[in-house]
Amino acid sequence: MKLKTQNQEQVRQKTGQAALIAVMLMLIIMLSAIFGASSVALKEAKVAEENKKSKLSFFAAEAGLEDAVYRLKRGKIVSSSFSILLNGATSNTTVTSAGGRRDVYSEGDLAGNVRALNAALLNSDGVSFYYGVQVGDGGLEMSNNSTINGNVFSNGSIVGSNGTIITGDAIVAGGINTNPSLEWAIQNSDNFFATATGNRDITQSFIANATNKLNKVAVYLGKVGNPTSNITLRINTDNGNKPSTTSIASATIQYTSVGLTPGWIGVALPSPPNITNGTKYWIVLDYGSNSASNYWNWRKDSSDNYLNNTGKYTSNCCSGNPVWTNVGGDLAFQAWIGGVNTKIDGLTIGNASSGTGRANLFVNTTIHGSACPNQYCIVENPAREEMPISAGLIQDWKDAAATGGICVQPQCDALGNLFLSNGASANLGPIKINGNLTLSNNATLTVTGVIWVAGNINVSNNCNVRLSPSYGSLSGMIVTDGTVRVSNNCVFSGSGTTGSYIMLLSAKNAPTSDVIEVNNNATGVIYYASNGRIEFENNAAAKEAVAYGIDMENGATITYETGLANINFSSGPSGGWDINSWQETLPQ
Repeated sequence: MKLKTQNQEQVRQKTGQAALIAVMLMLIIMLSAIFGASSVALKEAKVAEENKKSKLSFFAAEAGLEDAVYRLKRGKIVSSSFSILLNGATSNTTVTSAGGRRDVYSEGDLAGNVRALNAALLNSDGVSFYYGVQVGDGGLEMSNNSTINGNVFSNGSIVGSNGTIITGDAIVAGGINTNPSLEWAIQNSDNFFATATGNRDITQSFIANATNKLNKVAVYLGKVGNPTSNITLRINTDNGNKPSTTSIASATIQYTSVGLTPGWIGVALPSPPNITNGTKYWIVLDYGSNSASNYWNWRKDSSDNYLNNTGKYTSNCCSGNPVWTNVGGDLAFQAWIGGVNTKIDGLTIGNASSGTGRANLFVNTTIHGSACPNQYCIVENPAREEMPISAGLIQDWKDAAATGGICVQPQCDALGNLFLSNGASANLGPIKINGNLTLSNNATLTVTGVIWVAGNINVSNNCNVRLSPSYGSLSGMIVTDGTVRVSNNCVFSGSGTTGSYIMLLSAKNAPTSDVIEVNNNATGVIYYASNGRIEFENNAAAKEAVAYGIDMENGATITYETGLANINFSSGPSGGWDINSWQETLPQ
């Protein structure tokens, strides 16, 4: 009996031990499951937190990139580097320039989680040069065997002597007086239009002060953002103190000719209408679309003091029954009524099988192999051609140069002058030089962005001026507020890509003075001086010359290239920055 009791006790002990072991195993399994689940949850929480930080880093990088791109596209000031703090993440953004390209790199960082984006933007201003020489009202004077290989258009007379030749065609427009016949030039306030459907079109009235042909008008116009369609300028008759829907003349304002900086945009009327003294007419700017970010600015005088005249806007100027609303002022404009006689005098145009001349009058001129008059000496009053680059666009280029800073010591001297000589070389641009720019004795200047020279430019003695290869097919320029003198075998060249050129532009306002002088075999450059004269002498050559007036001496030659008909200049904001690429990239 005692033995049986002991056996039963042993069985109970073994059973209890087994149960305890089972419970412990179950507990271990449950704890393992709990710890496993907790570990997964903790890992997932950590991953989620890292993902959140990564996304916040991405958003910060994107914010920096978008800010830089927005500023470039809207023509606002953008620093070469800046930082933004967003939701605890920091973005560091850099903007680098290479000719007509801007590369934007933005890196967002939150607690070591780094994301990066980059974007490339391309910019260009289209300018059309259709003639080897285009001359304003100052006219073209040619002497001593000078030659233009190409076509010539001049708003003033062309006068030649001593074997002067134009190998293509020559056109002299009917002249106009130096000053406008009437104007309201006060502009003290912005007046935006084409911002919405209701103000796509805009107009300003004037009352003619003479009976004659209306040859030219000008409007004080700028752009906001990057509108990419041309404006049709119309001259409409009056209908009860508002424009009628009848246009008596029209012309096109190329959108690429208008800068972000407002300025006078001259418009020659291809078929000048006859207008009557004392009669009211309307200058209408007809634009076919609207945008909240890309629109136009016709500056106005908010005092509205132009007697019996005013500015108005509407949704559709020229069909149906438009409703016009006052703009609250007078829009700045100029008008030239009537004109002066012009001529082609004393030169040869073309050869025995080519060449045509068009002008009011021909004197001592041979065209198509025989003396005028003949069928190729066409007596008419050709319409004017205005300068292809506006003052506003030139100011935009200056502003683009200034974004690169001012040339200081040791690159420039204490007075802000830059000298390169005796084989020295430099890469320059975008930059502003407050003094003079002088290159001589085999010096080489590589242009990497727009250069603005506040003083004068003097290049001589086998110097080389060329664009950086980064310009690609785009062209570049050096702009000066002073004069330019080029001599003794200086060579100018583009980027190395076909269609790339360099332009020397003088913005000096001196219509009767030589603001650019070129002599002694200087080659390969476009010269531009819309408010002054250019003088070529001693076998100087150029790809293109545009000026208020031009003088050619002593065998000077200008050879036009057909590729100049549509040339794109790398510039600042005025051409509008287009996004070429936008993508995430590896952090640097």
